[in-house]
Amino acid sequence: MWRIWMLFDPRRALVAMAIFVFTIIMVNHFVMLTSKYAFWLEGPGPGGQAVASVQHNAPLPSGN
Repeated sequence: MWRIWMLFDPRRALVAMAIFVFTIIMVNHFVMLTSKYAFWLEGPGPGGQAVASVQHNAPLPSGN
């Protein structure tokens, strides 16, 4: 492993890897935001169910 670091400057290599990973993350986020099936900011996509529309309250039983 040390021979690899003799070929490359560690600071430049680590900075380049960090920039590459950040770019991949940003591209992934923009792809997810532009996809109509995975755009979570405007609500559910086709076939999905909104969390706000789910009712968790059961009707109360009658008093009789």
